[in-house]
Amino acid sequence: MKTCLQQAKGQFLLIILTIFLVSFTSLTSSAQSQRTRLTLNRDWVFTQEKNEDQLNRASFNLSQLKPVNLPHIFEWVSMDLNGSKDDKNQKTFQRTSGYYAKDLSIKPEPDRKYFLEFEGVHQVTDVWVNGRHVGQNALGGYTPFSFDITAFLQAGKPNRVVIKADNTVNSEVPPDGDKADFIRYNGLYRDVYLVTTHPVHVGFAWEEADAGIFITTPSVTPENATVSIRTTVKNESAKVQPVEVVQRIIDADRRVVAKLSDRKKIAANATVNFRQTAGIEENLQLWSIDTPYLYQVLTEILIDGKVVDHQVNSLGIRKIEFLLDKGFLLNGNEVELIGVNRHQQFPFIGDAASNTLHRADALQFKKMGFNVVRLAHYPHDDSFIEACDELGILLYEEAPTWIHIGNQLWMDRLVESTRVMIRNHRNHPSIIMWSGGINHRGPVPALHYAAKEEDPTRPTASNGSPWTGPRNSGVTDLYTPMDYQGLALPEGELMFLCEHGSSADAHTNQLEVSKSRQATNRIGAAAWTAHEYLAFERDDLMNLRRPFSIFRQTYPLAYWYQSEMIPSPMVYIADERVSKDGKVIVFSNCPEVELYHNDQLIARQTPDFSREKAHLNHPSFTFDFDWKGGELRAVAFHQKQVAAEFKSRKSGQPFAIKMSRTELDGKLSANGSDMTFVYAQIVDDKGAIVYDDSTEVRFEIIGDAKLEGDQASGANPIKASFGTAAAIIRTGTTAGPVLIKATAKNLRSGEISLEIGEEVPEDYPVFFEEKAHRLDLGNTKNKLVQFGWENINDTNLKNYPLANFGKAKLAFAGTYEFEDNFGAVGDLPYLVNDGILARNGSIGLRFSDLPKGKYELTFYQYQIDEKTDYAIKQSITIEDEQGKRVATGLLPKKKSSGPTSVAEPIRSTYTIHSDGRKDISVQLSTLDQGKTLGLNGLTIKELN
Repeated sequence: MKTCLQQAKGQFLLIILTIFLVSFTSLTSSAQSQRTRLTLNRDWVFTQEKNEDQLNRASFNLSQLKPVNLPHIFEWVSMDLNGSKDDKNQKTFQRTSGYYAKDLSIKPEPDRKYFLEFEGVHQVTDVWVNGRHVGQNALGGYTPFSFDITAFLQAGKPNRVVIKADNTVNSEVPPDGDKADFIRYNGLYRDVYLVTTHPVHVGFAWEEADAGIFITTPSVTPENATVSIRTTVKNESAKVQPVEVVQRIIDADRRVVAKLSDRKKIAANATVNFRQTAGIEENLQLWSIDTPYLYQVLTEILIDGKVVDHQVNSLGIRKIEFLLDKGFLLNGNEVELIGVNRHQQFPFIGDAASNTLHRADALQFKKMGFNVVRLAHYPHDDSFIEACDELGILLYEEAPTWIHIGNQLWMDRLVESTRVMIRNHRNHPSIIMWSGGINHRGPVPALHYAAKEEDPTRPTASNGSPWTGPRNSGVTDLYTPMDYQGLALPEGELMFLCEHGSSADAHTNQLEVSKSRQATNRIGAAAWTAHEYLAFERDDLMNLRRPFSIFRQTYPLAYWYQSEMIPSPMVYIADERVSKDGKVIVFSNCPEVELYHNDQLIARQTPDFSREKAHLNHPSFTFDFDWKGGELRAVAFHQKQVAAEFKSRKSGQPFAIKMSRTELDGKLSANGSDMTFVYAQIVDDKGAIVYDDSTEVRFEIIGDAKLEGDQASGANPIKASFGTAAAIIRTGTTAGPVLIKATAKNLRSGEISLEIGEEVPEDYPVFFEEKAHRLDLGNTKNKLVQFGWENINDTNLKNYPLANFGKAKLAFAGTYEFEDNFGAVGDLPYLVNDGILARNGSIGLRFSDLPKGKYELTFYQYQIDEKTDYAIKQSITIEDEQGKRVATGLLPKKKSSGPTSVAEPIRSTYTIHSDGRKDISVQLSTLDQGKTLGLNGLTIKELN
């Protein structure tokens, strides 16, 4: 059996390296690298009637089978779980095997490697290529794997891939073997890729402990950071290979802000680790909840100067700390973790959700202000985690379990699942803790130790409960119990509630959040759970205690979180499902709210502060009013000014259908996989949703798209839930508009158009590599050159080669003295410690053979010693392609007062233009007659 793994959409949490800024040369190296990663989600066939023997015959015609695109579930699931009578053991429902097959048009080339990469298949997977068994993955359905299929491919004809997805009960594969409070769906439900590489390449991260790329951040401050990158390169060729690994860190403006290179020879069929460490000291951009700044990391593997492999990952730079009596700190700032749990299931399709649906969940969470999500109870899709990286949502991830603990093989696989989960997601800035326990049961030493071996940079969480296991963190780092019973805070522990209860009016949620905020060592709480979900022995539909429905409609409860967590002024009236029995519930982050009924003032009130809610920012408002009908209007005030308004009308009789869709931050793609929710709201003649209506709605699609589900699964037609019928629409493979119509008996129909864009392949990153020189002026006697800078001294002052600009040279004209001091305190101590002095008050520079273009020139000037009478005003005269121009500026007024003085040089920046032929002259001159002019250093940087 071959175990497999995937490198995938990995993203890096880390810190940036810096060497020196170097200029803008665009690179579009797609043709240079031999790695490709092709999505294989389209044009599969599926069967449960045939077996591998039949499907593996080259003569078998696949076209007679059902065509499907991925993600895919064997059969659609109704809201009553297809009438199944299973209990939580789920011994029959979805417990079957299915086969997927596809003929790949691959023309295998010598000196290439070919891999199939799987993000997730439920739950034991066997793969055949051209009738030969490639391998099996029995680690479960929630972690990635990959197979090397190079030796199985045949030239000159299609290569048939057959996949068996076996979801039958298997007590030796976690989380299986006992009860579970979630459905163990079947299907090839996550993305599949064909990866092509050179024999010398970076392997998949999950293959083994040191595989792939792992970036850690030994130190981070607001001003600078250190990063260590470990890259493991495999040489699967038959000869020694001279390998160079080049790392580039690319900022959001596509500029290379750091570049590292290392070379080693790798023996045939050997693996070598490259460890590269550096730092960033200028213009550091930290990743945070409010500003989730992401860089790109481009890793290139070169042989004889040619790129043979590459990987691109996102990079977030941040520092996390969990400290007793301080709590959780992100970049040194205290953060209370307030959020929800999330299951990945959806109506009708189970776990087989598209990347767009996962991203839409993250967007919805961000809109409501959640800053943390516990990924219950298994590793989640890469696309959700990537979205959290991009949006600034923190994550707590765990291996696949519920309560059950199986035999030794089961436990070994759970430990390995933990390792693979961490290897796959360790470079994501959003993830701040790994589970080191089993849900309900609490800490498990083997899981904690495995997590520490794989990633010592993050803490482990206990996953405990009040009714079993220790009431402390045990061997793990953090005590993270579920709490439905009012647990006390143990002494000497940091405590995060991994689950707590909810109520439709948000009262329970407010109590839990206030309780979490009352003690520094209570670091946060996550409500159970974000969405309604399907499970046996549970009725969780139309449950207003969840922030969102299973169809991802927002329930009133979510708006309290928005009022508590989002600073922008808002006010929201909980609709008639919550505002009833003589009470109207209002959520706002403003200190006062006026409530009107049909434009008549009911009351002006402050929030419902009480002892139990004393630690909230914004408790809810409760107005005593028996809302029988008509319109309510809430007006929120901040500093006596109207800051926000909201209206809600109690509905009349059903009249029409109003259409809407899931909020996305980009277009759907014609890839055959993207999905979105479309909603048909039943409204009255004034547009108010009729929440108590359950009219049956039928959807019709005009265009290249399909609806997930059918009449048998209750998806189309579908009965409205709380006055809204929802459908999941999957895109086809043709770009263009798609029209969705919704009709219902005795109602005016509605329609909505979706714009489907062309599928966009992943591109090699385009970047600008800055060419620059940073020059520290100092004589040969003084060896203290600023780190990362070049030294101009008395031997090269008249003719310094600017090698990054080809044949360009810099020459200083005039007579100068070199001056130095013992030392200086500051960010550039060795730069300001020495320099040149012009007693005649004039410093001349001449640039020759500078390539055509625009350059940024910056001078660094500081008063080195107390004895010299320095100028405090100067002029700068520039003669370049654009002619002659003069500028004036101020120099430091305050002289150094000794070897420990704080030294901050004056920086003056100018733009010069070269035509590629003529010399450029720059003259610095004092405007204070008879005084000395000094210069410590300069930088010249090409601008794009």
